[in-house]
Amino acid sequence: MVKILAAEFVTSVAAGGALPAGTRAVIALVGRSNVGKSTLVNTLAHRRIARAGAKPGTTRLLNVYGLRASLPGRQTVGLSLVDLPGYGYARGPRETAQDFETLTTRFFDAMVDSSAPRAAGRAGRAWLAGAVLVVDVRHPGLAADKAAHDWLTRRDCPVVVVATKGDRLSRTACRRAVSAHETALDHPVIPVSRGADGAAVRPLWRALADMAGGGAA
Repeated sequence: MVKILAAEFVTSVAAGGALPAGTRAVIALVGRSNVGKSTLVNTLAHRRIARAGAKPGTTRLLNVYGLRASLPGRQTVGLSLVDLPGYGYARGPRETAQDFETLTTRFFDAMVDSSAPRAAGRAGRAWLAGAVLVVDVRHPGLAADKAAHDWLTRRDCPVVVVATKGDRLSRTACRRAVSAHETALDHPVIPVSRGADGAAVRPLWRALADMAGGGAA
């Protein structure tokens, strides 16, 4: 069972701004507007620490969350989730890709070189452990999601793909949709629904811990 030791909203910063002092292993949350990133944060935290924006597509701040958890057979894992502004709200694929790249480039370029995370950690600086690409399980193969995935992989960023909103489909339909996402992105997909219990969210926590390199906090 995953035991949440600490979970909190830390602050909001501009896309090119500095992360708070004390931030270490950073995992970026990326995905279309209204895809359920805030709900995913709350599911991981086992409590409500994130609030969805009032109007999709308007937020241009990064929301920073600090989480610390104990996983079976592992050290304590400490990490920071950074929720990037959503992409793809009322825009076509080309505009969506450009908007995503502009916002995420500012964030990624502000991070220290992810090829030297241990050195960054020793220096007390944040380092990019990876990214979680959040997709709506009901809509596999969207051009915007493919563009985001391609952008992340081109930057050699470790990526975990999570499919949300599976609670809105039958189990059989959800399995088929997850498989369709995996085919479209050529990448494994972890389904996580609203209100998922500890056992259901454990695979994602393990993936996050692997990204953070054990992330002893």
